[in-house]
Amino acid sequence: MTTIAKLMGSGVPAAQAQATTAGVPLSGLAAAGVSSQANATLITSDLSVFTTVPASTAGARLPAASAPSLTAQAGDIFVVVNSTATAMNVYPPVGGNFAGVAVNTAVVLPAAKVGDFYCLGNNVWAASIGG
Repeated sequence: MTTIAKLMGSGVPAAQAQATTAGVPLSGLAAAGVSSQANATLITSDLSVFTTVPASTAGARLPAASAPSLTAQAGDIFVVVNSTATAMNVYPPVGGNFAGVAVNTAVVLPAAKVGDFYCLGNNVWAASIGG
């Protein structure tokens, strides 16, 4: 469950929950893993800023519905910022996929780009890679 959803679940109005979490990303993250979803850095915030991406196929992995630190539900959006000069992989949860893509296959988040990752439900995701 994203931070905003958790706040709303505790009774905070939606607009206030959104304002509360604005500008509070988890930053200074390092991408991990070498072409492997299993040891990629687990996303534990709905706004994650990566400042270290090794010159390999390092990446990050979106949370599953059963992730202990953060769960993904249909309708959740996770923003991943790659603030480095190296492209990184963003993987679905183990056993998950991006709509229309093979299970456990990553999408590439280019250097200096932002990706929005939408949970469609049941570990199926959609990606929007932008500026």
